[in-house]
Amino acid sequence: MTDLKQKIEAANQKTIEIILSGSPMLVDVAPAREVVPGMTANMILHSAPAIAWEDMCGPHKVGVIGAALWEGLASSPEDADSKIRRGEILVEPCHHHDSVGAGAGITSASTPMLVVENTTYGNRAYSCISEGGGLRLLKWGAYDEDIAKHLSWQAEVLGPVLQKAVRASGGIDVKSIVSRAVQMGDECHNRTVASTGLFLKELYGPLVDIDGVSDKDLLDSIRFMVEADQFFLHGIMAAAKAILLPAKGLSHSTIVTAMARNGVEFGIQVAGLGDRWFRAPANPVNGLYFRSEWSDKDAAPDLGDSAITETVGLGGFIQPAAPTVQQYVQGSLQQAIANTQEMTQICAASNNDVRIPAMDFAAAPIGIDIRKVVQTGIAPLIDTAITHKEGGLIGAGEVRAPIACFEQALKAFAAEYMQ
Repeated sequence: MTDLKQKIEAANQKTIEIILSGSPMLVDVAPAREVVPGMTANMILHSAPAIAWEDMCGPHKVGVIGAALWEGLASSPEDADSKIRRGEILVEPCHHHDSVGAGAGITSASTPMLVVENTTYGNRAYSCISEGGGLRLLKWGAYDEDIAKHLSWQAEVLGPVLQKAVRASGGIDVKSIVSRAVQMGDECHNRTVASTGLFLKELYGPLVDIDGVSDKDLLDSIRFMVEADQFFLHGIMAAAKAILLPAKGLSHSTIVTAMARNGVEFGIQVAGLGDRWFRAPANPVNGLYFRSEWSDKDAAPDLGDSAITETVGLGGFIQPAAPTVQQYVQGSLQQAIANTQEMTQICAASNNDVRIPAMDFAAAPIGIDIRKVVQTGIAPLIDTAITHKEGGLIGAGEVRAPIACFEQALKAFAAEYMQ
């Protein structure tokens, strides 16, 4: 038993070293079919964990069907449903393709993707670009003619403009942006105003110097990104995934490498258990509804891959860095500090690159340890959005991961290593 404990501690230390030494750089923007591993023309990705078509929540189904219509894979919602059931349209999780997607995570072959390379280890991860603000977007499980037009504009105009600018920049250091943004009031999940501004600051020079783009397309692209406060969340998500991927499959490690929700189940992956998902029913989100007519009865359970930010110690783990997000839960700075102190109890280390001003610049907790979660009964806290059960964004708040995921993972870990 002592030998096993030593192996676990050594493996966890190695996992933390991998995570902290990661160097995520935004290096490209390109259609999913060109860059995402295993992506095919007839494939549509969604936020994990994997789930059967008939069991999907409303936002996922609407989003997948919408993507099928936009891509020309189906002529009607009924045709899309039939082709999905026959396997002519493939539906798989983003995480299974080294990708992450906010909300329903809907990603299809023509979707422009942010390409983030972890230059320390040479691996890459991907996220669809932001659709901007608004309550009705494909990622929130909504689809209509206006959404289709916007998706086409992003694929035909914004994506190529960003590609030229990002390539001309020589790469944008996402880790540096995150470190500075936290000092400026972001927790890098529900609030990414500062990180988006810092990203645009890095991009402005290359943007105005690019050739082969009309003034209108360039100005429309800049205006869109400036008005989209959450634009760079997607870059942060891809960076988090890129940082965590090299730790996947590291023997004896009890550190979590993914947390994701599909509107029905919440799932986690653990370094020492590879690609296996450990699942439990997704919890309802506690938060603020954007309109008085919306309430808990309208909301879908927790949804999206954006919990990858908490998996690397951002978002709900550093709430005091962004006290404004407490308005969603009628909270306070004191409560936010208490939440971060609680997250420290379930993490294996701290991150000196992310410092929280409101806590005397304390280093952020990082490295969720399934043993500590089960031992303390403290579930990871996640800042998140609230999606309508039939599609559309209706609020924002916070949610706890279900403890059952971590209990299952710990049992599987024991079965794997305590023989």
